[in-house]
Amino acid sequence: MKKILTIAVIALTLSACNDNKKQEKALQQQILDFHDKVMGDDEKAMVNKMKLDTLIHKADSLKTDKQQLSQLSTQLIKADDAMSDWMKGFSLDYTGKSHDEIMTYLQQQQVKVKQVDSMLVDATTASAAYLDKIKKK
Repeated sequence: MKKILTIAVIALTLSACNDNKKQEKALQQQILDFHDKVMGDDEKAMVNKMKLDTLIHKADSLKTDKQQLSQLSTQLIKADDAMSDWMKGFSLDYTGKSHDEIMTYLQQQQVKVKQVDSMLVDATTASAAYLDKIKKK
């Protein structure tokens, strides 16, 4: 009877470990998939920044608001820097961490990458709207 109980406990422990690893991998994959989306937003942001920088140099002759262009460019730079900072700080090395520590870390990283995405979307939307307004002039 003791052998059966011991085997059952070991089997439950091993299956719980597998479930933990599956949870960790699933959350990690969600973050990496979201990161790929954010990289697309970052690319759009940098395209808009190049357009704004070109307009800043031509602002006087185009009679556009140089200060507004600079503010939008700065907003794009801050969002891009936030993306770079997040990427530098993100680690997939969980050596020595428990399942709970790994899940907490991944959940925190998921929140951070979503904040970065929000910054990028806001900056890109604002700059795109301004660029469209200038185009129509």
